[in-house]
Amino acid sequence: MEGERTVKRVLILVNPEKPDVREVVRSLGPWLGERAAVETQDLGEAPVETKADLVVVLGGDGSILKAARRLAGREVPVIGINMGKLGYLAEFTAEEFHEKFEAIAAGRIPMTKRLMLSVRCEKAGGQTRESLALNDVLVTGGEAHRMVGVAATIDGEAVTTYYGDGVLVSTPTGSTAYCLAAGGPVLAPGLEALVLVPICPHSLAHRPIVLRPDSEVMLEAGGLQKDAVCVVDGQEVVHLGRGDRVRVRRAKTSFLLVQNGDRSVFSTLREKLHWGHAPRYEQK
Repeated sequence: MEGERTVKRVLILVNPEKPDVREVVRSLGPWLGERAAVETQDLGEAPVETKADLVVVLGGDGSILKAARRLAGREVPVIGINMGKLGYLAEFTAEEFHEKFEAIAAGRIPMTKRLMLSVRCEKAGGQTRESLALNDVLVTGGEAHRMVGVAATIDGEAVTTYYGDGVLVSTPTGSTAYCLAAGGPVLAPGLEALVLVPICPHSLAHRPIVLRPDSEVMLEAGGLQKDAVCVVDGQEVVHLGRGDRVRVRRAKTSFLLVQNGDRSVFSTLREKLHWGHAPRYEQK
């Protein structure tokens, strides 16, 4: 029935590094407890186990990225209350969450299903490490930060070897993050696609490539540098040696992000990233 409350259990995930976050929890917890069963956890390194109908993340965009991985593919709606700098994914203020909770609980607030990446680092010795990414996966040089050669294969076909600072595989969600800064395209959040972006390539020819969402990308670093690293969502780092490979494909599960109904994709681009602002012409 339309208008019926669908949120009965809420998990509050707290980034303990954010200033004043405990004060927000003390005020938000009791208020929310009058409307649903509430549990609170610090957002750490362990997987998040929950049967909640809604997850509320207190932090910034980085906290949303971490929560997406720590939920380990559980498709539970997530809402971000921004306590960081940008607030691109964490779209709500605490006041807006209070104002809109009844609409959220009744399912009247828009929600997008975000494509996630499955990242598998395959060591030459046979060991593997797997992770999820909401934004992107980067293969770049190691601690020496020298030029690295990254051989890219798409669906088993060799594409090229990029020489530069590295290669990025981005989701539509990540297209407004590192992908954008590296000259890649901005993709609408609901679009299903991947983007392969060379980072500062030492070439006049290399350009970003938009791929089908079911594409499998294999990246192998080598050539000019002995070691490299794989960076997941800018937060998790795996060291790579010669012969190690990174296999990237669409994850089996998606990330459900509750959106602020007062903001559209383009208004967020204009407000947060100052997209499309007119030049400041001199008045005469």
